[in-house]
Amino acid sequence: MQALLKKDVKKLGYRGDIVKVKEGYFNNFLFPRALAELATTAVKKLVASRKAKTIMEKERLLDNAKEVLQKLHGLKVVLKGKVSAKGKLFGAVTELDVIKAVMEKTNIRLEKEHLHMAHIKEVGGYDVKVRLGEGLEETVKVAVQAAK
Repeated sequence: MQALLKKDVKKLGYRGDIVKVKEGYFNNFLFPRALAELATTAVKKLVASRKAKTIMEKERLLDNAKEVLQKLHGLKVVLKGKVSAKGKLFGAVTELDVIKAVMEKTNIRLEKEHLHMAHIKEVGGYDVKVRLGEGLEETVKVAVQAAK
């Protein structure tokens, strides 16, 4: 018999999966613990439509991420900060500073998790990786200059 899992079941499947199980296992374990329900034709159609909707949503998000990466391609932002005589910044340039500069220049709102960088403590040019997902990366050039 086929059952729709309502929760993740170890060694069987994940929530939303339709799995083939023995009738006794369903009647004595899965159903009484509200882990699964009988996979009727209507339930199967509902699951299929949900999966299709999820796939469409993922494709839309992927397209949006690619569009954002195109806008970030070749982007260079300039940040200014107070500098000591040795060329060291008094305060480090963090992810939030880069996010603010990108937002001002391109109107793209990034999250801190998207940036992969170490805090910048000296004047100079740096490459900051923006990773929006697996295989979705772009490099933003960050130039740190002394404030006058």
